[in-house]
Amino acid sequence: MPVAVSIAGGAVDEILITQGGHVEVVGWSDNADVMPPLEVHVNGVPARDCGSFRLPRPDVLGALQVRARLPGFVQRFAAPAEIAHIKEVTLWSAGQPVARIGTDVAVHQPDYSNLFDELRVLHREQLYGVGPPAPEANADVVALARQLPGPVLDFGCGSGALVRALRGLGLDACGIELSRPEILESVTDDVRPFITMYDGTMPLPFRDGQFESVVCSEVLEHIPDYALAVREMARVAGHALITVPDMSAVPALHPHFVIPWHLLEATHVNFFTQSSLHALLRRSFRRISFSRLGPFEVNGTRVFTSIVAFCADPAGR
Repeated sequence: MPVAVSIAGGAVDEILITQGGHVEVVGWSDNADVMPPLEVHVNGVPARDCGSFRLPRPDVLGALQVRARLPGFVQRFAAPAEIAHIKEVTLWSAGQPVARIGTDVAVHQPDYSNLFDELRVLHREQLYGVGPPAPEANADVVALARQLPGPVLDFGCGSGALVRALRGLGLDACGIELSRPEILESVTDDVRPFITMYDGTMPLPFRDGQFESVVCSEVLEHIPDYALAVREMARVAGHALITVPDMSAVPALHPHFVIPWHLLEATHVNFFTQSSLHALLRRSFRRISFSRLGPFEVNGTRVFTSIVAFCADPAGR
């Protein structure tokens, strides 16, 4: 939000309020060696200073004949963790309030939030991590899966969130997942009877055609022998709904120097485009069509989180 606030030796001309709960104060000063003494209060509570950095400001250098080589600055503040909605931001300079902004920004704690001011030098295994199973099923996946004929197998069901959602909609659904401690601990009693734990070896412990449909959502990218996994899906079910991360987001967002965060998952071993996924799936299914999930924009460029494949008519039958 543009502002016009004079401070000692400079000015603040913008205050940015992010959904991640940060407030960025943007301005300039004539002394690049000393940051202006600024504070921010969010909803009347002092915000934590997360650090600052300098920037070139050709507009300031030319118009005001400022002497500093890097007159611009950005100072970042974090709202207290208990604040769910930012209603008011007050900027203080030299112990006095100099600007007050009314707003209504819902705060969503971002993933990797420690990377704003992490004190440790991180290594690959600490950054490219593996998260716990999702406690809730993706609403878009539920909307697609509920249209499938039952019974439905959720292949790689995690803690059973999709199984729970589909059964709550009256669909005969069950799941299969690797028997790992974090999975066993996360499965709740309401879905436990409908989940098969196994060691990951093939073939799957189900008979041919045991299910009408199989869902494999954000799983195929984790399986080293992905072709065998697809053949097994075609063996046990007549229809398949498969989602994988959409790698076309990488070149699409190249002009903005952005890579979607979900591609940082450490256990991704396969990276699909629609073309490569189609070439794989047509070995096992005769009918394949595609969609997308999770649209989002970066500076006006629209991309998608996931490729969705609808498969039917197994080739081996």
